[in-house]
Amino acid sequence: MKKFGLVAAAIAVFGAPNVANAADMPAKALAYKAPPVAATPWTGFYVNGGIGYGMWAADTTVLDVTGTFCTACATQVQGGKGWLGRIGAGYDYQFTQRIIAGVFGDFDIASLEGTIQNGQPFRAGQIKETSAWAAGVRAGWLFNSKTLSYINVGYTGARFSGATMLTSTSGSPAGLATPATTFNGWFLGGGVETTVAPNLFWRTEYRYSYYNSKNLPEVFSSGILSGQVLDSLTFKPTVQTVTTQLVYKFNAGLPTPAYAPIPLVPINWTGAYINAGFGYGLWAAGENSVNPATGVCAICVTQTQGGKGWLGTIGAGYDWQFAPKWVVGVFGDFNWSSLKGTLQDDASSQPQAIQGDIKQTLAWAVGPRFGWLVTPQTLTYVNGGFTSAQFSGSTMFNVLSGAPTGSSTQSFTTNGWFVGGGVENSFDLLGMLPKGFFLRTEYRYASYANKTLPDTGAITESSINFKPVVQTVTTSLIFKLN
Repeated sequence: MKKFGLVAAAIAVFGAPNVANAADMPAKALAYKAPPVAATPWTGFYVNGGIGYGMWAADTTVLDVTGTFCTACATQVQGGKGWLGRIGAGYDYQFTQRIIAGVFGDFDIASLEGTIQNGQPFRAGQIKETSAWAAGVRAGWLFNSKTLSYINVGYTGARFSGATMLTSTSGSPAGLATPATTFNGWFLGGGVETTVAPNLFWRTEYRYSYYNSKNLPEVFSSGILSGQVLDSLTFKPTVQTVTTQLVYKFNAGLPTPAYAPIPLVPINWTGAYINAGFGYGLWAAGENSVNPATGVCAICVTQTQGGKGWLGTIGAGYDWQFAPKWVVGVFGDFNWSSLKGTLQDDASSQPQAIQGDIKQTLAWAVGPRFGWLVTPQTLTYVNGGFTSAQFSGSTMFNVLSGAPTGSSTQSFTTNGWFVGGGVENSFDLLGMLPKGFFLRTEYRYASYANKTLPDTGAITESSINFKPVVQTVTTSLIFKLN
């Protein structure tokens, strides 16, 4: 069910403007000759609902009881991941034959669970995003009369749960907790929306939300000190989500602009291609550690570290349009990246936690994809297959003092699987590109094998278990060689 849900959440991400005559079909190509279409009434009110998947990465530090001075000044990145459901409503207006703009609001019920941590001394607790809301504007471009590509932006708020803290080195209750808190910020995203029946649309959307920093007091939860603050933890999350939704539109008797339908032109999807683009990604890694000499856990509470950053991608593949509306293919691609986060340990030679920077530096993937032509010019697809990622080594330092510990981990490669999906459209940049160009935007979820990383130096500290999952969204320009 988990893999099926990831496929459903990633069937399509967001598209971009295209022109109908981007790549005329050769005489022998298998054509999807759509029947003539009437103009879709895009103007009107709508309601929407659906499901999705998300990750967050939060920068954290430790402050004193007053929340003024840092006692563990090194910023570490914690992570979280999980599912969400979304409901919303909005209003769109069609200004021209191809341009649409609107306003909207939505609400998420979520369970994006991860870790909040205090490295002074070493404590950790589970925290999750439980809900979020957003209000904003969107503007879109019609590929054709049935399919809209759009971007959106606005204001957002997210609610995170409180956390019951455990002693990381033993797993026992620490007698401390942080409160539930609401964070405010802004979001930026985009999506694609396609007519599937009269007044019924299918939307899939990517969203990046950036929230303000909050100081979360670490409060004694019992005993004679109950209610008193020990430390204060700064927590600054960013959240990346992808959702797939159904939208029902009604114009409530309002005047609807009438524009001529945009023609649907057959495209030849069979052939080899090359692609290049860029994107953004987050990773979340389950982590604990073991003393290699005794076999006893050094970090006994499995916690989630996080990372985030940019990537570039190049690739190649081959597609075959084996039926008028169906396309299948194989592909391979390579990413160079800088998805930077935190690796952490509890060192026998240090009184507190130690940590270092770690980042995904490259990844590659191979696999098949299977797609359905929403229109002759727009392909929505799912894909999956084998993937491998390389992570950098980490130079460890003391969380409190910032001093080097003399220990480090080595760079490593880990293998796994991925599942994803996207939307691809014929694209000629308003007549400025030759025929054969397409624009693709794709969501991908990759799960990698656990790696044991010796934290070694003058003194061998621990063996760190590190199991990452990575979520990326990329936009690529495609050139088909047929």
